[in-house]
Amino acid sequence: MKIPRVLAILLSYLGLILMILLAPLILLPPIIDGFNVIAGIDYQALVENLLHWTEATLVTISRTETSLLGFTVDLSGLAEPALEALRTTSMTEIIALPSPENIFTSVRSALTLTLDVATSLAGSVVAGALALILTLLYSIYFSLDADKLGPRLLTVVPAPYRPEMATLMNRLSITWRAYFRGQITLMVIIGGITLIGNTALGLPGAFSLAVIAGLMELIPNFGAFIAVIPAIVVALLQGSTHWEVNNFIFALMVMGFYFLVQQVENNFIVPRVLGGAVKLHPLVIMGGVVVGTIVAGIAGALLAAPVMASIKEIMSYLYAKILSQDPFPPALEAPQAEPVSAQEQLKTLWTRWQRFIAQGPSRWNRFRRRLNPSGRARSQVRPEQE
Repeated sequence: MKIPRVLAILLSYLGLILMILLAPLILLPPIIDGFNVIAGIDYQALVENLLHWTEATLVTISRTETSLLGFTVDLSGLAEPALEALRTTSMTEIIALPSPENIFTSVRSALTLTLDVATSLAGSVVAGALALILTLLYSIYFSLDADKLGPRLLTVVPAPYRPEMATLMNRLSITWRAYFRGQITLMVIIGGITLIGNTALGLPGAFSLAVIAGLMELIPNFGAFIAVIPAIVVALLQGSTHWEVNNFIFALMVMGFYFLVQQVENNFIVPRVLGGAVKLHPLVIMGGVVVGTIVAGIAGALLAAPVMASIKEIMSYLYAKILSQDPFPPALEAPQAEPVSAQEQLKTLWTRWQRFIAQGPSRWNRFRRRLNPSGRARSQVRPEQE
């Protein structure tokens, strides 16, 4: 059953608004927990432990003699001055509390700075909210009239060029739709894999970090590197809830998991989900993301890949027209097939899995016969001998 266009647009924007409203509820709790962990650290004890460790290390170095190319190297000359300076400096000098006057001056400066930042932030939030509302309204009107926009644009084009322009617009439309459909599927897949892995590792805030990993897929190539940063920070600060390992070791485990996910994504998932929607080299896309970020900020980074693919399509058309060639040869005239939807891909995977399970006994019997061919021969000869 085909959903009416108006209803599909309404449901899409309701889902988008719901995601925008739920994003703070999902993302803010782990951020607040991280700040609470940072605020709860005993920095004085941390500095004291660091000083004791430094002193013990210097003492060990001063008592160590190293042989190098037959010569004995005494390291006490390097360690003794640093050790003497460390011992002559009292702990109160290292961890000295500020005077009340300094505290008052610092608080007053902090309040002034906070007020300025809050005013600027409030203005930015209001401007961003208005821009978001206007963008939603523009996109709604554009979505409702998208099917009428193409024919209206073609009326401006001279009649001899209208068939070519219609083909070009169709190819551009296929590129954009295939890219965004593939990106949404990719976001869901990577978010799900990250959620399962983070939960298995015992990473606090696994769901929020998985949402971040899924959303960062909107930024080609760089999104995976951005998504791993909060995961590593959480691993260093809070550790694992399942594994009794050092926080640093756990952070390395998390980094390795995210690296593995990125390799699986680049080598297996992206070619099958996005397919040939963009047809651009990853280095070209990375350069486009950098330029798009400089020119248009976040929107430029998000739309860099389809914009560059569209520019490539238009430039190919103009190049062919300049050389008086057919811009759409018969072999390339038919539009490319759009990527298979996520539902169809899941159905295909489920069918293959059922077929694999059903063929399990026969596969096992063939495997046993390969391992023991002589036993098979004996089983065939024995009834004849009897």
